[in-house]
Amino acid sequence: MRSVLHSTVVLSVLASLAAGHGQVHKIITHNPVATYVAADAYGAADPNSPIRKINEVGPATPFTGPNITCGPGGNVPVKNVAPVVAGSEVTFDWNPWNSVHQGPLMTYVARCPNGCATFKGDTGNVWVKIAEDGYNPNRALPWAEENIHSPGTYTIKIPASLADGEYLLRHEVLGLHVASQVGGAQFYPTCIQIKVTGGGSANPTGIALPGAYKTDDPGILMQLYKVTPQTPTYVIPGGPVILQGGPGYYGGTPPKPTTTTNSGSTTTAPSGPQQTAWGQCGGQGWTGATN
Repeated sequence: MRSVLHSTVVLSVLASLAAGHGQVHKIITHNPVATYVAADAYGAADPNSPIRKINEVGPATPFTGPNITCGPGGNVPVKNVAPVVAGSEVTFDWNPWNSVHQGPLMTYVARCPNGCATFKGDTGNVWVKIAEDGYNPNRALPWAEENIHSPGTYTIKIPASLADGEYLLRHEVLGLHVASQVGGAQFYPTCIQIKVTGGGSANPTGIALPGAYKTDDPGILMQLYKVTPQTPTYVIPGGPVILQGGPGYYGGTPPKPTTTTNSGSTTTAPSGPQQTAWGQCGGQGWTGATN
């Protein structure tokens, strides 16, 4: 009886942890139009998907190690690549994303010199940031992560100047709810193999992953409650956007252009509800998810 009870408790805890985290469930390319579904982290790999399979929905730990490149167990090349025209959009669908892990979103590309079937991107300064979103007090939900809960999608544009070829497209959420602890920041990256056509000649140097994210970076080791409408400055890890495709947006309609800094913050008064000093995940008086 005790063994059965113990097994039931373990399964319940594992299910709770899985429900509290998440992954990119599918991507949608807009030119050509296609939808690609990611394999379930705890299921079998999908040989037809260009999305590299992760093996759990928890964060990439430690984020200074190899899991940061494409997620936990997620840096295994796949056979398929998704064709994408430079200058077109790609949508990442996180729905359902059940966590409350306030923080930024970052998107990178890494050129696969000899094709993505033999490329992992885990050495060298190969990751070029093409989009980011951090803290913006002008919106009702100021942190980027808060905006992927509903409808669950975030859309970016592949830079029109990007050189043709195969790339890993890497998209991630960074949860800062326990970032006050060294090593507590939680990164949730996903990698997709794409083939870019109709582009330009841009092939800039980027950052290394692992390598660029340090445990004492100001955007990684920080007190979440200190970022407020009155003190909105937050420096997104990974440096500035190197090759800009265009502003990302949530849901189905691109927003009107807004002026932001590379850190994703502004100094304009907020237009929506704000969080209390201890209202972040796991804080005093917080009644939401804490996984």
